[in-house]
Amino acid sequence: MHQPSPYLIAICQQLEYQLGFKINNIAMAQKCSDLLAVEKLHISMHTIARMYGVIKPFRTPYKDTLNILARYLKYIDWEDFCSNQTNVPFDPNYFLTETSDGFSLAILQLALANEDFKALQLILEKAKKNENEAILFTAAELIGAYARESKKQKELLQLLADSSIGHFFFYECYVDEDNENNYFSEALVNYYLPNVTNEYRKLFVYSFIISQTAHKEGTLSSYHSDFLALIGNLDKNECHFHELSRWMECLILIDGFKGELIKTWKHHVNEIVVICNNYEDAKKAWFISRVLKALLLFDLRNELFVYTEFNAIVDHLIKNQKKEVHSIALYSIQLYWISKSFFLKNKSIYSPFRIHSLLFQNESHTKAALEFASAALFASGENKTIITNNLKQFCERKGVIWVLKMIT
Repeated sequence: MHQPSPYLIAICQQLEYQLGFKINNIAMAQKCSDLLAVEKLHISMHTIARMYGVIKPFRTPYKDTLNILARYLKYIDWEDFCSNQTNVPFDPNYFLTETSDGFSLAILQLALANEDFKALQLILEKAKKNENEAILFTAAELIGAYARESKKQKELLQLLADSSIGHFFFYECYVDEDNENNYFSEALVNYYLPNVTNEYRKLFVYSFIISQTAHKEGTLSSYHSDFLALIGNLDKNECHFHELSRWMECLILIDGFKGELIKTWKHHVNEIVVICNNYEDAKKAWFISRVLKALLLFDLRNELFVYTEFNAIVDHLIKNQKKEVHSIALYSIQLYWISKSFFLKNKSIYSPFRIHSLLFQNESHTKAALEFASAALFASGENKTIITNNLKQFCERKGVIWVLKMIT
């Protein structure tokens, strides 16, 4: 399951809510077009129908179209609409599923708040019947946020590990990269791993722990031998892109700690370049960013800055970025691109994007470090002094030293 663009989903749902009807056929698309025209906002019936999937194939609307829709919903333009959304995608039925006794975000939140785990088990079972991806990903955010702070954390983590839907919502979807006090790593090993038989899920566990240990403790995890034994039986073509990108990151980390990376890093980067040819931009960003993190840990920044094939992908991702599909991966690549421009004394004009403060709360340490590092590149005077005095300490404390190495 791939996370949909929350902004595009939101504007489609809010438009239907404002109009008072669903756009699920040509007639309704025409009716929408006519109502917009009354407001002197002109979008063709075909464009609307294609946006809602009535006419195949679906195609992301042009920005001019999105600007018109945003104005109809009383926003200045598309960017104003996006900046006013939260990480909880708007859905007119958010609180209305209780009447049919279906899966309800409101009931889920109440059970979590009261730590009523008996009720939570029933709610999770109902979630299996829900096919709305935006609702499911919002549920994952809610569960993840509560799991981090729960007074009965161990009990909750065990409950989530005892069912496939719990696996999806927390261990496989939320994936807490902040991993405060290593609670997520320990939960993966103690609760999740004993409940999975799928070898690719085991790959995720080993690679997550290897990465966390490398970046937070500066050493090679003892799980690297389990990882190496496992990948000998796996097919890269069968991997989810997150699994494969973690796989490649771990190969670099293992070579780095074994002192072999100086001989192998180009081989790894070349393989990533080839792999990226098979994926769309949003997925390419994860391959590039994870490999980037690993290589930076072993001080290969300057070598990467002049590696043409790798930077061709980076430049493409920056040039073709889309606001509605920003990710922590692209956020990392953006800082690398800016640092590279400084290093090579390029004169490209570029306005860095900022991710909404409510997004990616499971990766808040990386998000904050990237923003602090970006500020460090452009700061002057007293601001420069404050950042210089604090950035290294923050990165070391939060296990994101690779961010610091990207700009120094």
